[in-house]
Amino acid sequence: MKPLFAVVTVVAVLVLAGCKPPAPAYGIDALVADPVRLKAVRQQCQADRAKTGDAACQAAAEAFRRRFFAGTAGPDEYRTLAELPPIPPSFDVPVEVTP
Repeated sequence: MKPLFAVVTVVAVLVLAGCKPPAPAYGIDALVADPVRLKAVRQQCQADRAKTGDAACQAAAEAFRRRFFAGTAGPDEYRTLAELPPIPPSFDVPVEVTP
């Protein structure tokens, strides 16, 4: 009776150990390594942030930031600061408001 209990306990522990939840699909390092997935997640966040989830959108933003500052951005991303669009002239000088 005692060996049967031990076997059942070991089997139960092994079954439960195999049931742990899967790793999150939106890991920052995983998104940094996969630019296609990163772009897809960013587009999902822009379309519907509530449906995509805040954690996934924050992970995508952090992964994009890391790729940008590491210089490993994709062909459709900005690689240098010189490639960024110019700042509109309305931000260069203060606007005086007259009453």
